[in-house]
Amino acid sequence: MAVIIRPATHADIEAFSSMDGKPSIRAVCMEKDGRIIALGGIAYAKGRWIGFCDLAAEARHHKMHIMRAARRFMADARQSGVRYIYAMADPCEARSVAWLKSLGFRLDPRSGVLYRWGI
Repeated sequence: MAVIIRPATHADIEAFSSMDGKPSIRAVCMEKDGRIIALGGIAYAKGRWIGFCDLAAEARHHKMHIMRAARRFMADARQSGVRYIYAMADPCEARSVAWLKSLGFRLDPRSGVLYRWGI
């Protein structure tokens, strides 16, 4: 069955994440066979938008869908007035730095660890 990428609802976020006290989140989810297999977006915490992407193993077979959705999401964030987004490269993901850079993130020299996207 094909995957569906759509805006995440509050129920989607609750079902996919067990984190207590979730911050304000804007996200999209990838659904397959009625199950959420990926959730990505931005969360507003401590005065900053923080980018995140959480994938179930089976979502990794849909890399092009993920990339297209991420690019659309970043364009929507820009249009809605988000000025900066910070993210960390996942050390367990060999291509995470390349992926962040392809979305327009650059290493923030102030932290040396966070990547920053901005207008």
